[in-house]
Amino acid sequence: MTLLAIPVPADWDLDLQDLADDYADDGPGAAGALASEPDVVAPDPAALAAVGPDERTALLDAYVRGELGRVLHVAPGSIDVAGRTMNSLGVGSINGLELQARMEAALGIVIDLQRLLRANSAAELIDCLAGQLGPEDSPHKSAARRGTGTPAAAA
Repeated sequence: MTLLAIPVPADWDLDLQDLADDYADDGPGAAGALASEPDVVAPDPAALAAVGPDERTALLDAYVRGELGRVLHVAPGSIDVAGRTMNSLGVGSINGLELQARMEAALGIVIDLQRLLRANSAAELIDCLAGQLGPEDSPHKSAARRGTGTPAAAA
């Protein structure tokens, strides 16, 4: 069934297979992604708990930049993590849901979508994650780890 037929000049060089290949599935989680999109590797939660706060924050900074870059389709290094709100970075409800789901699955924690979307900066989100994933006492520790049955407050 053809819904719309648009005549295309014969001299146009359209290779629909090349276009389809550009959007090919490169593996788990890559559906609809450009083939050249880099993989974002999440730090191991156990390793995060084993390192000091500064190193944990640095690891999470790299990870969050990578995830933001993936959902916003920008280079991770170009993301201003300290000076712009999540909304002004371009994180809205749809890509916020994607970001939340990716980080929850990778880190094994619960992230409150409203807090993620209303964060004053990506640095604030990173600090919350660092507090949740470390062994130290933190105001963010009230956030539940996935599967513990405790209430979720989150990043």
